[in-house]
Amino acid sequence: MSAPLKLHVGCGTVYLDGYVNIDVEVPGYSFLASERPDLLARNRTTVDRYYKTDESRATLEHGPSDPQACVVDRYAAIDALPYPPGSVDEIRSVQVLEHVSMKDAPRVLEHWCEVLKPGGIAHVDVPDFEETVRQLLAEPDEAKKDWHYRLVYGSQKNAYAYHKNGFSPARLERLLREAGFRNVRHVPNTIHFYPVTIAEGIK
Repeated sequence: MSAPLKLHVGCGTVYLDGYVNIDVEVPGYSFLASERPDLLARNRTTVDRYYKTDESRATLEHGPSDPQACVVDRYAAIDALPYPPGSVDEIRSVQVLEHVSMKDAPRVLEHWCEVLKPGGIAHVDVPDFEETVRQLLAEPDEAKKDWHYRLVYGSQKNAYAYHKNGFSPARLERLLREAGFRNVRHVPNTIHFYPVTIAEGIK
């Protein structure tokens, strides 16, 4: 019996064992795992330890001390995964869908639903826009609100670091259902220190 086909889409600097890690090709930043075993060893981790180094406000604001690189098994856009319909067991997306426009996000979710097998799972992890705004409005110090604005709009450190969309638990669930997922369940946040919403849709 063949192993389940699991995709980690928009993988960035996190290379998950047991998954096909996919991201777009960016010259000088993204590399094929088969060509850069040194970077693969640096980025390799597991679902249970998604971030090898704990995230903090300092790491997000100032970035890691060492230059980071993206290591992938395949280059592809998240809305054009190179797999036939009904062929994939799981799609895992962590802090990716917020970078997709409000117009395009439903189409991306529909595409994921299409390539998944019946019973396949889409695991979608995104910032919780509503909770972030609640925290922003509750912050009495005007200067300290900048941190929450950064969470809303992204770091904007490069062309890929802008947030184009916002989600609440209810909105994420609705979009998954509208994309064709029959069962949706919310998943506890165990990897981020800032507000997120995580849901799994079953085809």
